[in-house]
Amino acid sequence: MRARLTSVISEPVFMRAIIALFAGLVFELICLVSQSHAGTVLKETAFNENFYSVHIVDDRAWIVGYYGAILHSPDRGVTWQIQPSPTRNALFSVEFITRDKGWIAGSYGTILHTLDGGKNWRPQSSGTTEHLFGLAIADENYGWAVGSRGTTLRTENGGRSWSSTLVPGDFTFSGVAFTDRSHGWIVGEFGVIFQTIDGGKTWLKQKSPIEVSFASGESRNLFALQLNGVNSGYAFGLDGLVLKIRAGKAWDVVRQPSAMEKLAEANHLFAAATSQDQIWAVGERGTLLRSDSDGKHWQQAQGEIPRTSLNGVAFGKTGFGLVVGNRGVVLRTEDGGASWQRLKINSQSPAKDLGRVP
Repeated sequence: MRARLTSVISEPVFMRAIIALFAGLVFELICLVSQSHAGTVLKETAFNENFYSVHIVDDRAWIVGYYGAILHSPDRGVTWQIQPSPTRNALFSVEFITRDKGWIAGSYGTILHTLDGGKNWRPQSSGTTEHLFGLAIADENYGWAVGSRGTTLRTENGGRSWSSTLVPGDFTFSGVAFTDRSHGWIVGEFGVIFQTIDGGKTWLKQKSPIEVSFASGESRNLFALQLNGVNSGYAFGLDGLVLKIRAGKAWDVVRQPSAMEKLAEANHLFAAATSQDQIWAVGERGTLLRSDSDGKHWQQAQGEIPRTSLNGVAFGKTGFGLVVGNRGVVLRTEDGGASWQRLKINSQSPAKDLGRVP
């Protein structure tokens, strides 16, 4: 991944954290490429890539990651299939609005779209070569993507065209979330938070309790958002920080590890989701936290959780949930997170690219 994002490494501290989050297994890939054709490499290594995002619709799930990897399960994670990908760029975020219609955002301005559940993924022109870290889709017409160097895109026609919106400052954004076609938020480096009430045509900066200036040299970055409505939601960031929105305008710190905890191990939080009145957040070193809906008390989940970066989390119906991370890590729950098991996905049928888990 370092080799594929060389132009980003020279960015400020936030970008270094993003690169750490999206770091690929470059050495292993180079060795494999020297032995086989790139298409074969993808087929043989897709189950072991760094995974960055997961999305669930009913019993179906999609995972995206490094080197254009796209995996799909039609049966709650029991079997997995490698879907054909038109790109070898890293894919950072995946969103579906139905079982058939979905979008993916990734490095170098990559946006992919499918109308058939991922059997066919087609590129959409984003008009940028910046890296797109965050994606939010409201319906079949309205969507947004954010990324490096202040990139903020929106579409009102299902991605047939994407337009750029000017946001004050040159921040890198990693998280975007909308509650409807009009109301949305973006978060990023230095702890900045912006809000829109007109569908992303304009963005206004909100007061962030952790924001710092570039000159300060501090890292107070926010990576993810989880909104439950216009007046309810959370933001997640470095060192396990959690913010909660109040009345749709003010943000309060509800979790901030002490200095001693930071020295011991306060891990960054990269993604979040909700399930059955609980909030879940994942991050580095196997961090998998849950809290009641007030967001005040967080506990590490138990289960077969490896100490590697966990980058994405999603829940479906009747207790089904997935967590994905580096080095092909996939965790599954069937009881709403009460227990987690690591899936050992592998390619048992090269002809069909199917992986079955016990």
